[in-house]
Amino acid sequence: MRLKIPHKLAVFIFLSLIFFLALIYFTQPPLRQLPAEEIKRIFFLAVILGFLLATISGYLIFAWVKRPVQKISRALDQLWPGSSSRISVKADDIEDLARAMDVMSQKINEDVNDIMTHKSHLEAVFLSMFEGVMVLDSQGAIMLMNQPLKDLLHVTHDPTGHRPLEIVRNIDIQDIIETSLRTPSSLISKEIVLFFAQDEKILRVHASSIQYEGKAEGVVLVFHDISDLRRLENIRKDFVANVSHELRTPVATIRGYAETLLDGALDDKENAKEFLRIIHADSERLSLLINDLLDLSRLESGKIIMDFKPSHLRSLVDQVLIRLNVLAQEKRITISNQIPENSPSVLADQASISQVFFNLIENAIKYNNPEGKIVILAQDKENHVEIRIEDTGIGIPPDEIPRVFERFYRVDKAHSRQLGGTGLGLSIVKHIIKLHEGEIFAQSRLGEGSTFVLTLPKA
Repeated sequence: MRLKIPHKLAVFIFLSLIFFLALIYFTQPPLRQLPAEEIKRIFFLAVILGFLLATISGYLIFAWVKRPVQKISRALDQLWPGSSSRISVKADDIEDLARAMDVMSQKINEDVNDIMTHKSHLEAVFLSMFEGVMVLDSQGAIMLMNQPLKDLLHVTHDPTGHRPLEIVRNIDIQDIIETSLRTPSSLISKEIVLFFAQDEKILRVHASSIQYEGKAEGVVLVFHDISDLRRLENIRKDFVANVSHELRTPVATIRGYAETLLDGALDDKENAKEFLRIIHADSERLSLLINDLLDLSRLESGKIIMDFKPSHLRSLVDQVLIRLNVLAQEKRITISNQIPENSPSVLADQASISQVFFNLIENAIKYNNPEGKIVILAQDKENHVEIRIEDTGIGIPPDEIPRVFERFYRVDKAHSRQLGGTGLGLSIVKHIIKLHEGEIFAQSRLGEGSTFVLTLPKA
């Protein structure tokens, strides 16, 4: 950097030097002829004059330098993200420094803008993630936690600065964090279970350390809620086990009695007839189970074709009651169809809705007490019709009501098998009502009876 002296200051110094030299030169008599005392006096005056001249010149130079430096200082104080201030000094001031400062200011603004842009992008990604994310520093304190994770862990206050163990009482999460900080190069994945007041959550946690120059500066944890996945896996396992059991029993019976007949029992007319009756009954049970499995499979896959058209509810129920009349008489059950004749028509597939009423009323008969009652009601709502099937049967325990629509789920397994059910009827009913864009739920009191409520859209 070169230092330029302003023209006015240079002229002032030059004239001062000429004046000082002229003063000495024109002093009469010549300086060499003067006495020593006079020379000392002149020299003393020259020193004083030179000091004054140097002081004035120094002050002017200081003022000249100070002014642009103050401008630069003020401009530097105003550097912040988005600032477009420029350093304005004259060409004869410290222009090289000012130019360097301008370049630095522009570069800083560009860098800060880039950082803010990347920060905004990262925040957008962070906030839009469905998975729960937690970021911790090198000491294991929470730096960031997105809203999905707060909702998942039931966190209602700001967790920043706290340790995870203070927020969620689960030692497994703390162990994952500490292990990740100790072994920065590893990716940790673990399944944990969290227990809350009303439910439990099964989470898959992935942890990876944030590394800088080979050291762990923090940890990022990603939480996946796999509760529904595990529940579906358990349902699948139960389904396979139940299907295997339901198929094994009639097949084993049919095989056993058939082998008995082949071994010579066929000649015993009385026993042979009983054996054939058992084989026929179990084959019917096996056929019913297979048909229900096929129906359920078609309903779940959406391959079944529905023929929706206006249907009269009371007529549909009357037709179903004719088919169930013998079963109701055997148990001396009184069935009352109280659906009004002028009840609004519903938009339904008549075959599948008839199956819904058949399954529900058949269950109401099977699980009813001798000489019990069944009442079928309908009520007109705003855009749908609500149908209620009430019985005075054995009822359902409160904790088992949410599971009655699961495949193969039975409240009383021994009693259900004795009555010949497959355990798929209510699951089929639920899927049919869902395809009709309706709803179904159960209400019950143990020992007092049950009520199944379903809704169907108006035609």
